[in-house]
This record gives sequence, C-alpha cells and structure tokens, in this order.
Amino acid sequence: MKKEFNEKKILFISAKFFGYEAEIKKKLQSFGSDVDYFDERPKNDFLTKSLIRINRNLLAKKNHGYYNNIIETTKDRNYDVIFIIKGEVISENNIRKLRKYHQKAKFILYMWDALSYSPNSSKIKHLFNYVFTFDRRDAQTYRDMKFRPLFYIDGYKELASNKKIKDIDVLFIGTVHTDRFTVLKKIETQLADNGINFYFYKYYPSKYLFYIKRLFDKDLRRFGSNELQFKALSKNEVLDLYSRAKIIIDIERPKQSGLTIRTIEVFGAKQKLITTNQSIRDYDLYHPENIQVIDRENPVIEPNFLKQGYKDALNEIYEKYSIDFWLFDIFTEALGYNQKVNLSVVN
Repeated sequence: MKKEFNEKKILFISAKFFGYEAEIKKKLQSFGSDVDYFDERPKNDFLTKSLIRINRNLLAKKNHGYYNNIIETTKDRNYDVIFIIKGEVISENNIRKLRKYHQKAKFILYMWDALSYSPNSSKIKHLFNYVFTFDRRDAQTYRDMKFRPLFYIDGYKELASNKKIKDIDVLFIGTVHTDRFTVLKKIETQLADNGINFYFYKYYPSKYLFYIKRLFDKDLRRFGSNELQFKALSKNEVLDLYSRAKIIIDIERPKQSGLTIRTIEVFGAKQKLITTNQSIRDYDLYHPENIQVIDRENPVIEPNFLKQGYKDALNEIYEKYSIDFWLFDIFTEALGYNQKVNLSVVN
C-alpha cells in the first residue's frame, strides 16, 4: 500500500500533541512522501494556547502573519495533499489562499476532538475535500464528515510482545480536565480500599493556569497542586509505564463519544482497559474480557476483571487501528486509489 504515497508532496499542519504529529510525519516519510510540517499554532507558550482556547480572534493579527508566512514559503511547492488536523487556528481566508496556490491539491481535515470542543473547525470544514472525525456522533450528525477512529503508533505494537514484569496493577496517564480529576479520585479510593497497586500520572499543562482555573472550578478546588504533574511525559516514558502495567484507565471528555488515542494505544499494546466511554461497546475492538466499562458518576471496578487474562483480537481488526491503516484510510480517495488491502502482506 505504500507505493501510492511515494513521491507525493504533502503539507501537514497540526498542533503539537505529545509527539503524535512527529510520528505521523515520520510514517508518511517512511512511505516515500515529501512532507512539510508546520505547527498549527504560531507559538506553544502558555499565553498563546490559553488565548486560542478562550477566543482565537484575540490572536487574529499574530495568526494572520503566521499563516501568511507559511503560505508564502510553500506557494511554489505544488502539493498533492494538504492535510490539517483539527484546524483550531487556521482561518477560512487562509485555506482559500492555500487553495489558490495549490489548485491540484486535495484538502483533508481530520478531527481528533469533538466539534463541540473546536468551534473553528465547524466554520472551515466545508472548504475541505475530505473531512474525517474520530467521533461517531459527529459523523452521524454531519453528512460531510466520515467516521475514522484514531490509531496506535508502532511502539505499542512492539509493547504487545514485551515480557517485562508487571509491577503496576492499574495505571492512568493523562491530562486533568472537565470532571476527570473527580472520577479519578473515586477510583483511587476504591483501589486503595481493596489493596490494589496503582499509579496515576495526572498531568496539568501549567501550574499558573491551574491556580487560575481552580478559582472557577469547584472540582479543582478540592485538590492541591501536589497531586498534579506539570511536566508532560515523553513517548518513551509513557511506553515504559505501559510495559509495567496490567490494566490502563481511560476517562473521555463528557461531551465526547469518540475513543481517545490512549484507548487505541491500549488495544495496540494488547492490554486490558477500564473506561468510562460507554460507546466503546459499539466498536469491533471491544471484548468484555479485555475492557470493563464503568459509570463516571459511580465507577465500580469488578474484582474478577482484574484477574482475567487478555483475549487477542482478530489480526484484521488489530491491524485496522495501526497508524499505517489510519493514514491509508484517510488518504485513499485523495491519492486517487481505492483498493482492498490484504492485511496479511502489509509491511
């Protein structure tokens, strides 16, 4: 399947997100594509991120200059595909300018967040040839969006054959947002009461932002900063913790039905999962021996689930969620091919 990507010129624009953008670029390049990557945000400092989330128009001048520079720098590149993830910052006018200079290019938008959390994406998605979302509910609501779940990177497939000693019974790694802190505290109490070994890495992007947010968030006011980590883990640090864990916990955003990338990574690593995402039962990767679904209001973990072993999925289902097939599905029509892939011969 890689030959269809060979020598294709791709402009890739995405926010930096725990190194996944680097993994996507690296994979496209391994397929033979010529990839130019630009961060979606003009800067990744605390103030810029905060203003974008509050109201992107507050940075209109900075964003305008940043994207004009990208457009000017790349206008003679003659891209085959312009691939944007989320589109939280880029304006309609920016996309129209890109279309003017790259008239043969197919424009692809992928949403790895629900539209309800990214209002700008709703405004720009009509300017793309193909729009994909990880959220089944959004795909059912908007006819111009196609459903395509997220992926696991190669490191998690390698983790599946790792024989490292499992010294963590239950592991959580993730950013604290919405009601996640409260749900985690309920689970912590339950695990501690039952003598179950656990390690929760509760990340918050800024200590300064934490103290501001807790003024308005009653959940955060209940807990101190000593329970949080303000340094993001590297890919290798996350992989090491996964290799030591028997079971991973995932808690999705309340208004989100799509499976988080952590959920897919757990599947890629062939590990057991506890999740609050009720919609996971509708996916072909779901198996009750591997995945326990809990209620976020009253999370109760079944003791028997902790003791059960892992049941392997069919190879066709397992490979479907790899980064290779995620890219293949997204780029299929844009690169002008539409063929059934023999999963057993993909390398």
